[in-house]
Amino acid sequence: MQKILAYGEIMLRISLDSEINSFIRSTNFGGCEANALVFLSQRGYDCEFLSSFPDNLIGKEINSFLKSLNVKCNINFDKERFGVYYTSPTKNNKPTKISYDRKATSFSKYLISKVELHKILKDKKYVIISGITPALSQECQKNILNLIDTAKLLNVKIIYDINYRPTLWSIQECRRFNKKILNHVDFLFTNSKTLRDLFEIKVEFNEVDMFQESEQTLKKFFKTYEIPCVGMTIRKNNKLATMINYQKTNFKSQIFEINQIDRVGAGDSFLASVIHGILSGWDFNKIISFSTSSFALAHTFKGDFNQFTDNEIINFTTNSIN
Repeated sequence: MQKILAYGEIMLRISLDSEINSFIRSTNFGGCEANALVFLSQRGYDCEFLSSFPDNLIGKEINSFLKSLNVKCNINFDKERFGVYYTSPTKNNKPTKISYDRKATSFSKYLISKVELHKILKDKKYVIISGITPALSQECQKNILNLIDTAKLLNVKIIYDINYRPTLWSIQECRRFNKKILNHVDFLFTNSKTLRDLFEIKVEFNEVDMFQESEQTLKKFFKTYEIPCVGMTIRKNNKLATMINYQKTNFKSQIFEINQIDRVGAGDSFLASVIHGILSGWDFNKIISFSTSSFALAHTFKGDFNQFTDNEIINFTTNSIN
């Protein structure tokens, strides 16, 4: 079974309920790289999570939780703090409100040597990273750059979700960093707005057509960057879809129309589902169908980790699929 590494931060998630004056309703944990890795570990892949946790009760609990989900943990324990993110539900299928408290955390201060990264990556085939990590600190930026250099040296495929978060760094900072790394990426995950904003792409599109914006954006993006596989999520009001471009061919999904309960982690489900399909040797028509169903299903429950089985994802239907 292919070995997969993910490098990223896990945070405490504090969920508020706007229906009852924002009192805390639940506390758990999550992070985009771990969300994707857990999905893959549940399908038998050899998965390892590289991160840094505070050496306390919560850090040990999260470490044990990941291990219970078949994730190998390569964790640095120190005396620093956890990052926290607060989520609050919205109405009418608007994005979940998210507020971060993740400065000077255990993860953001953790600098990994090139020698250690070589040891960690030498038996891996894939590494999952996100654009959230370099927004956190200079140490994280160095780790990402060194990880990419080492991965390329060892022929490890890079899976990258841009995940631009304007509350963590400016569009200019994000643009500069992404220009350094994108040509080294093998699998890119994003959406059309992120690409247009980051790379100043201007396109004309019909709002009624679910896919035209993504198609036109990618067409211009490919004039500068050569990436073998690009997965894009698409949201328009209560409608959901995805598109995968593989070797310059677009594969478009069915359109789901659902009541969205919680968006957090849905993009991670899509990423992991696409990678699962590729590693399983599926054709891209099956991959786009499965991964879009997984993406849509991830909007229907509260929490970060998608723990539905393949059969549950395949059998998932909504009241209206166009």
